Amino acid sequence: MSEIIIPEHSTIYSICQKLVKDAKVIILTGLPGVGKSLYVQQLALMAQQSGRQVHLLQWDVARDAFETDAILAKYPEIDGVTHAMIRKAIGLWARSSIMDWAEQFSGDDHLLIGEAPFVGERLMQLAKVYDDSAETLLASDKAQFLLPVPTNHVRALIEKKRASSIANPQHEHESKDAPPNVLTMMWHEIHDIGATLGFCEPSPSPAYDAEVYQKMYEYLSQYRNSQTLIIDEVLQPSGSVYDLSNIVGHLQAPPDEVDKIIAHLERDSTVEAIEAEVSRWYQF
Repeated sequence: MSEIIIPEHSTIYSICQKLVKDAKVIILTGLPGVGKSLYVQQLALMAQQSGRQVHLLQWDVARDAFETDAILAKYPEIDGVTHAMIRKAIGLWARSSIMDWAEQFSGDDHLLIGEAPFVGERLMQLAKVYDDSAETLLASDKAQFLLPVPTNHVRALIEKKRASSIANPQHEHESKDAPPNVLTMMWHEIHDIGATLGFCEPSPSPAYDAEVYQKMYEYLSQYRNSQTLIIDEVLQPSGSVYDLSNIVGHLQAPPDEVDKIIAHLERDSTVEAIEAEVSRWYQF
């Protein structure tokens, strides 16, 4: 059975307790393999303990609805990387979906907890400013973005544990986690962009650097109410970080909406244009 394992005396516990009591939407940001799923679980447990009803928005779950056989035939996954067209489509859906959710579950007892990797246009649309109804919520103090930043040592331990959980999953979602080669590729992309923006020096094969990582994701969250959590110890849940009960629901696009979004993108643009746009995902 899942339990709260964040030490009650810690600053992180105090921050999380305040968020689950005051926020309407909490979005965990960052690369795969930095502990986001654990903090989603912990926040959900703390929220439920406080009497909140928890809903989830998770990249891998949301992605499933867009990865039908028909769509993958046109926009296949290559080397474990989701096609740019699908990444773009999920981001467009997510903004409207959050707004629809907020209108349907307007009571203060409902809380949405999400995960947004940002890198490579994976829900980066939640961090960007758009002239739409979702912006009012996402820019308000009711929407809080949370960035876990593991130290270099903790990140290495998380990566090692992740490789083990993918090989021997305790939960179906663990088998879908980004494999080590994808984690490395995503970190290199973050570091390369960090070098472009002046946060670090260029490197052909950079090791994870917590300081560069923090600067990059704080930059990406600059238009949102965001807090950074420095993670300097590895927490050990008794089971899978995906073990959660009494979740009201997961935000996921229905098939007709998926088809509508894909058709809209295909009608208004080309695959090459979408890929070029997605390659500039970090630009505001």
